[in-house]
Amino acid sequence: MLEFWFDPNVSIIKKTLFLIALGMMTGVLYWLEPLQLDAILMFFGTGIIFLICRYCKIHFAAKNPTGLFYRLLTWIPIALLLALIFMHMKNGEILLPGAQGLGFMALSVCIFSPLALLRTNPEAKV
Repeated sequence: MLEFWFDPNVSIIKKTLFLIALGMMTGVLYWLEPLQLDAILMFFGTGIIFLICRYCKIHFAAKNPTGLFYRLLTWIPIALLLALIFMHMKNGEILLPGAQGLGFMALSVCIFSPLALLRTNPEAKV
């Protein structure tokens, strides 16, 4: 999930264009049916938890990718995201709140990981 954001072979221009498109898409979804502020903050927090789990997977569990700790770090953000989506479902409507929540989570990941944007491979093509 969002691994290209952390890939040094992807150019800064593509990452910036993705961030702009993601912000616009999330803004349009917010304009159609706004989530409450606490829900937005929970999705932002899920993005931060995703970054923490990703960091732990890379630095502490990378030697054993089939182990329980690695799998747990993979499923924690996914389970939290699904719980938040279903928690904010209104009258059976899951598409707009879910897509909006995913957008806010992805924005959180992109905003709170600025070093991934700046780290580039000199051989990367634009």
